[in-house]
Amino acid sequence: MSDQTRYLRLAQITQLINSNFDLRAVLEHVVTAISEEIIHCTAAGIYLAEPDGTFRGFVGKPDQIAGITLDQLVADPAKDALIAQVVSERKMIYIPDTALDPRPDRDVILRFQMRSLLVVPISFDNELFGLVFLFNHGSPMYLSQEEIESITAYVNMAAVALRNAKLFQHANALLTEKQLLIDALHHLSLCKTIEEVLNVCFRFVSCAVDNPNIGIHIADAIGARFRPVRLNHTADWSEQDWKAVHRNLQLNYEEDLLFQDVIRSKRSALVPDVEKDPRPNREACKRFGIRGVYMIPLVVAGDVLGVVAVVSLGVPRSYTETQMRLAESIVDATSTALSNAMRFEQLEAMVRQRTTELEEKNRMLENLVEELRKLSTRTTLILDSVTEGIYGLDENGRVTFCNPAAARLVGREPGEIIGLPQHDVFWHGKSEDKGCTLAVCPILSPIQTGHPSQVTDELFRRKDGSTFPVDYVSTPMRDDGKIQGAVVVFKDVTERKRSEELMIKSEKLSVVGQLAAGVAHEIRNPLTALKGFVQLLQSNVHTKDEYFNIMLSELDRIELIINELLILAKPVDVQFQFHDLKVLIETVVALLRTQAILSNVQITTDCDPALPAVLCDENRLKQVLVNLLKNAIEAMPRGGQIVVQARREDDRTILIRIIDEGTGIPEDSLPRLGEPFFTTKEKGVGLGLTMSYQIIESHGGQMHFESEVGAGTTVKILLPIDPRAADNCTAVGAEVSYQSKLQGLLGSTAKR
Repeated sequence: MSDQTRYLRLAQITQLINSNFDLRAVLEHVVTAISEEIIHCTAAGIYLAEPDGTFRGFVGKPDQIAGITLDQLVADPAKDALIAQVVSERKMIYIPDTALDPRPDRDVILRFQMRSLLVVPISFDNELFGLVFLFNHGSPMYLSQEEIESITAYVNMAAVALRNAKLFQHANALLTEKQLLIDALHHLSLCKTIEEVLNVCFRFVSCAVDNPNIGIHIADAIGARFRPVRLNHTADWSEQDWKAVHRNLQLNYEEDLLFQDVIRSKRSALVPDVEKDPRPNREACKRFGIRGVYMIPLVVAGDVLGVVAVVSLGVPRSYTETQMRLAESIVDATSTALSNAMRFEQLEAMVRQRTTELEEKNRMLENLVEELRKLSTRTTLILDSVTEGIYGLDENGRVTFCNPAAARLVGREPGEIIGLPQHDVFWHGKSEDKGCTLAVCPILSPIQTGHPSQVTDELFRRKDGSTFPVDYVSTPMRDDGKIQGAVVVFKDVTERKRSEELMIKSEKLSVVGQLAAGVAHEIRNPLTALKGFVQLLQSNVHTKDEYFNIMLSELDRIELIINELLILAKPVDVQFQFHDLKVLIETVVALLRTQAILSNVQITTDCDPALPAVLCDENRLKQVLVNLLKNAIEAMPRGGQIVVQARREDDRTILIRIIDEGTGIPEDSLPRLGEPFFTTKEKGVGLGLTMSYQIIESHGGQMHFESEVGAGTTVKILLPIDPRAADNCTAVGAEVSYQSKLQGLLGSTAKR
């Protein structure tokens, strides 16, 4: 490898070191730079300092040496003079031939067959973070001054990274300590009782020192005797047993030297091992199994309220300066909160006494309030129960209250309505593009005039922009004769409008039925006679057959039209049976496929194979599909594609969709589809869709049209799923009178 290539790779590794925040990754890059780019050696490793003064392998190459992983390797200055010298002098030591130098541990030299060895301290500002070890076995490792300087430079990079990591850890520890103290202060500020204060103290002190065995001893009064009050509920002892042992011991706090030192000095005291300190009470330590104790006084305004005792059971225990500082800060904050809670409980006792004196007088007031509450509850229940929307307005036209129905009807939550102007929430007008203005508003006018207003056939707008028809009444609210606002009651009349439209359509159908019956009755018999005479004339050999054929064909056509009218006037009785909808659709498509091909139209089907059987009259349902598919074919004079889909819409409904790419239907014609004699085709009679609507409605279904001029039309048919379909997909003898279903719709009195 050329020097230029090596320098380029070293530059890249240096960039990686400087741009990486992960300590292990940085140190691995340092090892790579030293062992692969600067020199080539058998092994290179970075060992970090341990609390006991040794150094443990952290990163290096290879991962294992003589079957031992790097993290199992420990360098001990007490056993190795070379390491001890490097640690002491903070200087690098290079041994070209270990056989000639007595300082390294001979066992280690022989075990790993080290021929040459380089040990470099990782230090910054005289603080030692670890050691770098490089060695070769077999051939000596000859290092030039330039290589040693390069190695030192990268070791210095490792030292900076370790110093930064330590600073970062220290900063995180400070932040954690600060946050814990802030949380403790926050929770203490919310405490109202002594119980709450002590629970917060236990919680945060145990977090600070990582020890749940905490008890609190409090004086009955300033200068009075102390007593055990509470034990942390997560301690190894139960509070009941803890208090029982104190009662059995009959502990005299004045004879406990450690306790008295803390009270007199008003400072905390740490005894890591009670067996090495004469002050703790021996009997108490023995009964509780205490080996270490940390006592913190609760001091307020120079007086000691009590003492927090943190004990370690079974083994000695010490704490870091940070842990102790944090625990004492929490206890200091607890002292103030505890003092306040004590005063608060004293005040509560006084309040209870005064409250007792006022209870008799308050009973009458409470009874009155209860009656008002019941009245308010009844009013609320009434408002919540009614289906009409009800809301109130103040004198400025802003909403003051609304019932759930009012919010639901306009697609909002009650909370987002209160306080808003009337027209920001309840927009209304005669049409979607023409809303009422503030100057001429029947809802707001009662606030000005004092007279109620009643309006029908207006539109309200929902939050999503859709509208719905309403009738409403706006009535002024008065208080001592002064108008304070208005109450508005409105009702969604969508269903009423739909019923009215259905009634109009039903009346039209009734007229159709009567007309059909009359036409059929008046001309059927004359046509029959005429047809008979024509047949007689046909026997005359001198008459041209083509004339008679034309006459008979036209008469057959008239008879066909009359039969269609009779179907409207007097439907036949049918039997509803379970049928496979997919098979039914495929049959109709196959029937019309030739006509579609001639019109350059392709029909495809997309049916869910798991569709349940449909309870229907097969022939009448086929008639609907044939009619709709013929309409779709005729709507595509230049050809195109028709898609017939069948899917389960939900657990109770099947959806059939017929999608074409035809000329489409004008928007103003969509509401009239299904009306008798209304057609968009030049040669249409206007009865096909009327019959189709009747057949689908007789099946308990619905039919809708969606269309866009120039883009095509989609017909949606919704058919109910009979509950028996899941268990019986074959025909069942469920006879339904088709005549009774349609006669109720047509109101026909036609006679054949």
